[in-house]
Amino acid sequence: MGYELQRPEAVFFDWDGTLVDSFAFLHAAHNHTRGQLGIAPFTLEDFRGYFGQPREQLYAELYGSENVDAAKGHFESYVMAHHKEGLKPVKGAQALLKTLYDMGVPCGVVTNKKKDLVEQEIINYDWGDFFISVVGAGEAEADKPSPAPLHLAIERAGVNSDLESVWLVGDTENDLGCANAVGCKTILIANDAEAADLLEKYDVHLHKQNCDFLREFLLQYDVKALKK
Repeated sequence: MGYELQRPEAVFFDWDGTLVDSFAFLHAAHNHTRGQLGIAPFTLEDFRGYFGQPREQLYAELYGSENVDAAKGHFESYVMAHHKEGLKPVKGAQALLKTLYDMGVPCGVVTNKKKDLVEQEIINYDWGDFFISVVGAGEAEADKPSPAPLHLAIERAGVNSDLESVWLVGDTENDLGCANAVGCKTILIANDAEAADLLEKYDVHLHKQNCDFLREFLLQYDVKALKK
């Protein structure tokens, strides 16, 4: 890669898998849904290939187009009933967001998850002060990897900076494809094994293994934040 990144003027985050440890929980939620519809459960490995896909595509593939509405109802009921105990922030996410807040860098969320679920989770984690813009599934003309939701998030945030100073941080192909399509800086959070193929396929400006390492990188831009 070898990119030199200037200080970000705005940072937008993917949600599940980037800031929130949700893989096992979403696997359980979909298996609950499959059980309600009389479909055999699948393993964690089976689910891994679907994780992070656009919502409409995911439901059609998992349940068939004729079952999409019923599946959404069962899935959302499970999530609303269990997400407080079933979901938790990724290690280092709180400190990363606090550092950006202390630096005065506006942040937002761009996710293929329903906005009302994400907003409830933001409340649960007391992260309301950290985000000025949230765009969820179905709000833009298409979900990630389309550039549309990120463009909408930037518009809602009132960010007028050049895209060269706007970052999108994510962990899947949908995030990287979205960022590349917009032309902003593409930041990948993933371990080396998960990142290898993505680094070959996408233009990634920065790769860090976790939120802690990304926070350490950001501290170079702001000596005041380093003292927090």
